[in-house]
Amino acid sequence: MGVGGRSLKTRRRTIATVFGLTAFVAVTVAGILIHDTYVIPPHANATCPFPVKAGANESQCLQVGCIWAPRSDAPSCYFPSASSHGYTISDAFPDAGAEGGDGGTEGGGRGKKDAEAGKTSEGITKYTLKLKPSSAQVVENMKETLQAEVIEYADHLFRIKVTVPGEQRYEVPVPLDLPAPSSPPSPLYKVSLEQSGNFIIKVTRNDTNKVIFDTSIGGFTYAEQFLQVSTGLPSNNLYGLGEHAHESFRHDLAYKTWPMFARDQPPGSAGENLYGVHPMYVVVEEDGSSHAVLWLNSNAMEAETMPLPGLTLRSIGGIIDLFFFLGPSPEQVVAQYTSVIGRPFLPPYWSLGFQLCRYGYNSLENLTSAVSRTRRHGIPQDVQYADIDHMDRRLDFTYDKENFAGLPEYIRQVKSDGLRFIIILDPAINAELPAGEYPVHEAGIANDVYITWPEGQAPDENFGAGDVMLGYVWPDNRTAFPDFFREKTKEWWKEQIVDFHKILEFDGLWIDMNEPANFGTNLDKPWNWPEGQDPWSLKCPENKWDSPPYPTMMIRVGDNQSKKISDHTICMSGNQTDGTKTYLHYDVHSLYGLTETIATYNGLTEVFPNKRPVVLSRSTFPGSGKYAVHWLGDNAADWKQMHMSIIGMFDFNMFGLPMVGADVCGFFNEPDLEMCARWMQVGAFYPFSRNHNTMGTADQDPGIWPEVGEISREVLTLRYKYLPFLYSLFHKSHMHGNSVIRPLLNEFPADVPARDVDDQFLWGSGLMVAPVITQGATSREVYFPQGLWYDLVYAKLVATGPTTQTVSAPLEIIPVYVRGGYILPYQVPALNTVESRKNPFGLTVALDELMIALGEIFWDDGEALEHVMSESYMSKLAYYQEELTMTVMHGQDVVAGINLETIDILGFPKDAQRISVNGADITSSSWQYDADARLLSIYISVPLADDLNIKIYYDNGL
Repeated sequence: MGVGGRSLKTRRRTIATVFGLTAFVAVTVAGILIHDTYVIPPHANATCPFPVKAGANESQCLQVGCIWAPRSDAPSCYFPSASSHGYTISDAFPDAGAEGGDGGTEGGGRGKKDAEAGKTSEGITKYTLKLKPSSAQVVENMKETLQAEVIEYADHLFRIKVTVPGEQRYEVPVPLDLPAPSSPPSPLYKVSLEQSGNFIIKVTRNDTNKVIFDTSIGGFTYAEQFLQVSTGLPSNNLYGLGEHAHESFRHDLAYKTWPMFARDQPPGSAGENLYGVHPMYVVVEEDGSSHAVLWLNSNAMEAETMPLPGLTLRSIGGIIDLFFFLGPSPEQVVAQYTSVIGRPFLPPYWSLGFQLCRYGYNSLENLTSAVSRTRRHGIPQDVQYADIDHMDRRLDFTYDKENFAGLPEYIRQVKSDGLRFIIILDPAINAELPAGEYPVHEAGIANDVYITWPEGQAPDENFGAGDVMLGYVWPDNRTAFPDFFREKTKEWWKEQIVDFHKILEFDGLWIDMNEPANFGTNLDKPWNWPEGQDPWSLKCPENKWDSPPYPTMMIRVGDNQSKKISDHTICMSGNQTDGTKTYLHYDVHSLYGLTETIATYNGLTEVFPNKRPVVLSRSTFPGSGKYAVHWLGDNAADWKQMHMSIIGMFDFNMFGLPMVGADVCGFFNEPDLEMCARWMQVGAFYPFSRNHNTMGTADQDPGIWPEVGEISREVLTLRYKYLPFLYSLFHKSHMHGNSVIRPLLNEFPADVPARDVDDQFLWGSGLMVAPVITQGATSREVYFPQGLWYDLVYAKLVATGPTTQTVSAPLEIIPVYVRGGYILPYQVPALNTVESRKNPFGLTVALDELMIALGEIFWDDGEALEHVMSESYMSKLAYYQEELTMTVMHGQDVVAGINLETIDILGFPKDAQRISVNGADITSSSWQYDADARLLSIYISVPLADDLNIKIYYDNGL
């Protein structure tokens, strides 16, 4: 039967090709564009991951309503297309459309159409969705009715939120910094829905008309414990989605599945979920424009890439809550993202210094020997750590008075020499010591601070702990886990921090094992269970929380011995509460590290009023960057993992945690001299620079090998020289959300080769590091993007990009370059920042092709909390037309002790005839010109109490 007298075959014409696949056919009738669904090839659809226990075969795939399409190079089981699976929009569409367009109704746009499509208030449009009877029943309890909201906030920011009407489903209780919804005047995006009635969302970039999000590939599912949304991607340049071990910054799209669930899992093989959760991705589009999407969800999740290109996101709880950040530059994306989840904190200046730690000093004598070796070799150091071996029986807020006798006195002594001290805390609290032996736990019981079993579900034998959930970690008894949602817990934790600081005068706190980790869950006994005791472990009950219908990929990767979602952690049925709401650990598990971080941060503000706390946390979540330093976990002495540490820095700068680094020289295994030397070179440019290794291995602090000691001294001296530049980058990150460590693509998004460079990195915009991360290599290829690039150490122009060059890099050399057009402030280095902050300043001015360079310096006392939101300590630097100016914006009290001593101008074309400083000439002996290097060095001594103006004359004029 035809329409308008024409046959079905005649009336059909293909109008839309989505990412290379014919997706829809349409006909125009009375001005309305109506879509029918064309059969999409199964391999363009979202994969169907059920069942998970044995791997899907044909009968199992068909049994749950999915499509079986076997192929050797791809999965075989797929969701049906959006025409038969998912939801329809039950709201009436307006009877006006655009012929030849995509038939969409603007969700969150403006005008009469929006009001008729369900617009309920300014900036918010709502739709009612109904489940299609033909949908694949991949999991029980598919929701029959949903509400979808398009919520607009700004030209670059909007949200798609899908909930279940009348149902109080869990939503992530993390505050966001969002403006009030409103219809933006000039949105960068258009959100459209298919007029076929199928719930298919498209997001189009307005300036390029590029579709950047498109759920027409199907698979949209909303069940009690299985939520899924799939989208086509506008390019293959996909980044983010953490925290995992992965071997390239740009994701492989060949059907890779990346689990996201906080887990005590050392970085190892690609695809393993690690300590934190960051369900956010960035796509660099073909023209260099970029966007990001965050699914705000803290349940167990996974992301599956597809070669379409496409991406499927899944969660087993909560709601679908997607935030879109339109950029369009990669740095704008990061800034927009952190404006919502929270700007990164400004670390105190001393925390940018080199830090030293090991698990297994085992005595104060061994710890002090490592510090002494470091000093003896002239290696700068600012922070020394004590790992859990400094504790008495691994008990938080104690120290071993036998093996670490004299620790309080030693800490006070080294602090007087400019060294800071950080100790470790684990969340698992010994719960079985006799009364009077451990007041920390007794106060915890008195204040009801722990995670509990649901009412009536505590084991019959719970060892006198009532309803408290017990596990086993490092202490030699069963342990309880603080619930950091509770106000009483936060106060109890703060009191322990304040009281213990009176004994050990630490400067910061390192919180480890806070996924939370638990040993031996669901097994016969933990690996470290005390010998001679009857076997025991925490065993989780069989219920829909501890044994969910779809436990995600995380049960099939890494060291998951029990093949349970609770492996390595506590039971998902545990109860937590903020006093008004009760949460299942199933929902808030991945928030544990964040909640402990905030409690620890607040405890330190009590110890150090008006000073910036340092909290080093292993487990993180969106928002952790407001409070935390992060290290990349228990890595290994392995060349591949040295490379992966650079990728990890890229990821966490994208996630809003720029104060990040890996364990230098590796935590597990033992590096040889070459590996540790190369890693010390890389680590000297980590924002968080710490050498750390484990129990039972040889010492690896850089003073152990004379050669490594010498190399470390040289490269850390270079780091300390440019700490003012690094500190200024952190202030900019704190104020404006910029990244500190950047991949080349952040600065050169339209440069196609730069998108795959993940063995070089930038400090901000102006400094590029190209470390050697290959065993035995004495040279490497370096990619230089557009512009002039100077060797930072030898002050010579080495490349005019874009170009790739092979550069010499013997063991004692790490290639470091400064980019033309930038001014880097520096300070004469010393053995710690207490001493270096007393030294004169200098400027490295690298001229671009137009003889222009810009920079800035933030300078305050280095630790005051009140300064962090101030621009009044920022000075602007500019070189233009042979004139260098420094606009001093901060007050006399800060600059009185600062002396600018040296200015190095790279790329200067001629010798100077005359140089004046603030209108007064200086003698010709106060500058020097190297014609071969085109380097003009000016030696002056100017207190920065006012604006600075330096004019350079040559050839008898400017």
